[in-house]
Amino acid sequence: QTMVTISSKAASRRRNGRIKLVASSAILLLLILIGFSLLQWFTSSVLSNGSSTSLNTGGIKGSPQSKQRILQSLVKLNELIQLSPDDTKKESIFLSTATKECIPGRDDNGKDINPTTHRKRECLRHVPLGKHITTGEDLEERMKMQRPRIGIMITPGYIPTTVAKWIGHALKQTGDSIHMDIEILTTAHVPVYGYGKSHGYSKLIRVVTLPLPLAVNDAYYYSMNELADDNDGGNNGNDGSFVMQNLEAILDETKLQYNTKPSSQTVGSITELLLRWHCRLSHVAAHTAELTLTLENILKHPTDTLETILTFVWRQDWEWEGHNHNQNKREERELYPKIWKGAAEEFVASEDESLQPLLNQVSLLLSSSTSDATTFGETIQKSFASEMTKSKDLTSWPCPSFWDGVDNDDSGAAHKIANEMTPNCRDGDPYARCTVNKDRCEVKKDAMCK
Repeated sequence: QTMVTISSKAASRRRNGRIKLVASSAILLLLILIGFSLLQWFTSSVLSNGSSTSLNTGGIKGSPQSKQRILQSLVKLNELIQLSPDDTKKESIFLSTATKECIPGRDDNGKDINPTTHRKRECLRHVPLGKHITTGEDLEERMKMQRPRIGIMITPGYIPTTVAKWIGHALKQTGDSIHMDIEILTTAHVPVYGYGKSHGYSKLIRVVTLPLPLAVNDAYYYSMNELADDNDGGNNGNDGSFVMQNLEAILDETKLQYNTKPSSQTVGSITELLLRWHCRLSHVAAHTAELTLTLENILKHPTDTLETILTFVWRQDWEWEGHNHNQNKREERELYPKIWKGAAEEFVASEDESLQPLLNQVSLLLSSSTSDATTFGETIQKSFASEMTKSKDLTSWPCPSFWDGVDNDDSGAAHKIANEMTPNCRDGDPYARCTVNKDRCEVKKDAMCK
C-alpha cells in the first residue's frame, strides 16, 4: 500500500510538470508572436517601409512620421541612383555648383575673385529704375515707382513651384507688415548673361530639388501635364500660372498611374537640361545676391529656412539706381536680422497646412522615381557624366545650349522644359538688357549659333 501511494504521488508530480511545461511553452510562443508583430509594425511604420520602393501617401497630413519617411526615402533614392558611381568627386562638384550662393555681408567680404571681372567678388543687389518709366518722368517721379525685384528661380516641376508659392506668400505677408513694397517674380527662365545689373533682378532665391533623379521625374510629369493642358486649350501659358493655381488638382496618384512613363531618351535630355540650368545660375552667383534652398532643408527645418529667406530679402542693403536712399539709420539696419525669427515661427505656425501639398507631391514622385530606378538609373548616370564633361564640370562660359540634343526626345517634354528655361531676352524688356548674343541664340532655339 505504501508503494502504491508513492507511485501515485510520483505520477501526479509528473503530470503537474508536463502541465507547467506546456503552459510555459504557450506563454513563450505568445511572447514571440507579440514581439514579431511589434517588430513588423516598427519596421513598416517607423523605418521608412524597409525594403519596399513604394510610399503610402495616406495619412500624411499632420504626421511627423510621414515627413521622416520621405526624408529617408530621399537618401534611399540617392543610393539607388548614384550619379557618378565610379567618381564621387564629380557628384560633389555638381552638388557644390547646384547650391552655390552669394550672400551679402558674408561672401563679398572674403578674398574671392570674380572670374568675370577679375575684381573682388561682389554680391550686387541692384534696384533698377526700369526703362518703362523713363519717358516723360523726371528722376524723382521715377524713383517713386522703383521697387526691389526678387526672383524666385525654379526648375519646371510641382515641387519647386509649391515651394515658390510658399516663399512668395511669406514675403508678401512680411512685406505688408513692414510697409515695404517689392516685386516677386517666380520663373524658370535663367537670368541673361551679364554682370549684376543687366538681368534686372535685385536678389535671387534658387530652389533646388535633390536628389537629381527626383527632379528629373518631377520635371517630366509637370511638363507632360502642361502639354496636355495646352492641347486641351488650357490657359496656362509659359508663366506657369495655370499650374500655380491648380497644384492640388493636377497631380494625383491616378494621373501618375495613367501617364506614359518617360523613355530613356527623355530622361537623358531632362537630366542634361537640369545641369545646364544650374550651370547658368552658378555663374549668376558669382556677382549677384543669391540664396539657395534645398528640398531637404525646407522639409527638415521650415522655420529656420524661412528665417534665412526673410533675413536675406529684407536686409537693408539695396543699391538703388539713380539715387542713394539706402542710407538707413544704423539702428534700423541692425534690427532687421533680429526680428525675423519670430516672424518665421509665427508664419509657419499659422500656415501649418501650406506645405501639405509639398509633402503629398514629394511622396508620390518619390514612389514613381524609386520604382523606375532600375530602368533609368544607367541613363541618368550616362547623361550626367556626358554633361559634366561637356560643361567642364559646370564651369564653361557660356554654358551648353538648352536646345542641344532636345530633338532626341519625342515626348515633347524636353522641348517644353528647354523653352521654359531659356533666358527671357526680348527687345523692349523694361529691366533686362540682352548684351550677349548667346542669349539671343537661345531665344531663337538655335543651339549652334554663338
